[in-house]
Amino acid sequence: MASTGLGFSSCFDSGNGTLQNVEEADGKTVMKVLIKDDPYTEVDGRAHKMWFHFKVSNLQTLKGKPLTVVLTNAGDCSYPGGWGGEALKGTPEGAAPYRACFSVDRTNWLRLDDTKYVDGALHMTLDAKAQTALGSQNSVYFAYFAPYSQELHMETMAGLVAQSPKTEIKTIGQTLDGADMEVVVVKNPEGVVENPKSLWFIARQHPGESMASWWMEGFLRRLLDPADPVANALLSKAVVYVVPMMNPDGAKRGYLRTNAAGANLNREWANPKEDYSPEVFWVLKEMHKTGLDLALDVHGDEALPFNFISGGEGCPRWSDRLASLQKEFCEAYQDANPDFQLVHGYPIDEKGTANLAICSNALLEAFDAPVMTLEMPFKDNANAPDKAMGWSTDRCKKLGESSLDATLKVVEKL
Repeated sequence: MASTGLGFSSCFDSGNGTLQNVEEADGKTVMKVLIKDDPYTEVDGRAHKMWFHFKVSNLQTLKGKPLTVVLTNAGDCSYPGGWGGEALKGTPEGAAPYRACFSVDRTNWLRLDDTKYVDGALHMTLDAKAQTALGSQNSVYFAYFAPYSQELHMETMAGLVAQSPKTEIKTIGQTLDGADMEVVVVKNPEGVVENPKSLWFIARQHPGESMASWWMEGFLRRLLDPADPVANALLSKAVVYVVPMMNPDGAKRGYLRTNAAGANLNREWANPKEDYSPEVFWVLKEMHKTGLDLALDVHGDEALPFNFISGGEGCPRWSDRLASLQKEFCEAYQDANPDFQLVHGYPIDEKGTANLAICSNALLEAFDAPVMTLEMPFKDNANAPDKAMGWSTDRCKKLGESSLDATLKVVEKL
């Protein structure tokens, strides 16, 4: 507890943050916080950090005065450009700024308007007069994005997923911390489909990209809805394999990009090791058992304020067939949900230059199938910004739902 009477804690599932001190100056209260490092990552040559999630309590001791929380090492984080507000070329003016997430109930997450990145530090100012949602609450949670903890994931698996007649949950291995690696197998409950396609959807390789879990919840809820005609049509043609949580250890520990050992899982697909990257080791082994006709790997991007696909154009096996399938999938996705767009994204690799240790590239090479990485923003969708929510959990879920339309569009051509 700080000398002012304010409380601070990150000692909970997905928590990250260390209190430095609390200062009183010129009538202002400033709480300084450090973001904790992930374990050192050999392949990246650094210890990543950027995810934060902590609680500040005893706000009533401030007697209505604003509180500024400063992340003092924000400039040393993995993607410091993600904090900035510089507009990107071709984007709406002012579309890019990052605004921190806050919540008083851990369910509804809003954006903190007074979020500023100055001289390598992120300043987040809470003012009950400006943020009416704060009201007379005595505690508030801060986070990089709305958290989706390992505990919440387990509740979703035991409830929504396990209770569906369409699903079988398979434990295929364990993580270094002893968590189960689970694959959800989704089938037509009316019987086995003749020569079904094998479709794979995975999320949370990078545990700090919590929007991927919100996307996955929407995707699964629609896929398992017995009355949804698109879901039922898809399951008449395919078996869907889902790994909603690729990195349970990292999610629980509050890491940005790594598992318990410091493995960046999305750089482990060329040669995963059971004692270093067991999450990839077990999932890849299962993929080779089932086959793979299409895969989508769901992520978040710190800097770009858009939803977009990163494809396999740089892979040696890239072909006109794969290009056509990817194009049709993306166009159908945009038609189903305008929050997805086709203009902004990562630079496209020249054929033969792709990093084949990355999940989407490794799987495309192994299975000669369309494999794509979906990226969502930490900030907002610059094409349709939301002042209160930014890019929100509800919009993540809707984007997950809409992916079924795009998948159904191409499934018979796989």
